[in-house]
Amino acid sequence: MIEILILYTIQKRDKTLYTIRKDIIEVFGAYTKPSIGTLHPALKRLYKMGAISLQEKFSPGGKKFSYYGITRHGLDCFKEMFFSTASDNPSLFYTQLQVRFAAMGFLGIDDRRKFIEETGKKIDLYCIDIENRLNDEFLELDYFQREIMKRTLNEMKSVIDYMKKLKVEYVG
Repeated sequence: MIEILILYTIQKRDKTLYTIRKDIIEVFGAYTKPSIGTLHPALKRLYKMGAISLQEKFSPGGKKFSYYGITRHGLDCFKEMFFSTASDNPSLFYTQLQVRFAAMGFLGIDDRRKFIEETGKKIDLYCIDIENRLNDEFLELDYFQREIMKRTLNEMKSVIDYMKKLKVEYVG
């Protein structure tokens, strides 16, 4: 997921590692705040893939600055990563979903439509699974387990409503 955020962040101009981190926190900070130790290896992976370019510049005082920019191949990589299979773990899926929603502006209309349709199917399956668990008379859930399942079900239904709104307002 961090690679998606990096590519999204450098789509318009080249940036240094610290600027990338600052921009990710500003835009995506509600659900992720990556450390330099997380970003640096991800940048190395993206560079090895050919998804980003690296340009080194020196200040008048001799300090080296590394600027990262997205390549044409990086645009394809973004799309491939964006549409890669999301986690089967519902809590990880939900976090990945937030990142993807926030980076959806990078996609064209057809890809947005595809994402909403595919994601809607997966969320429907999660909802069915939760409802089945809540209605299973042989599953011994305590009060707290039931309540968190109900909360999760409501959150997933809220995401479905959000996607319907997106489809009408931004996808067509």
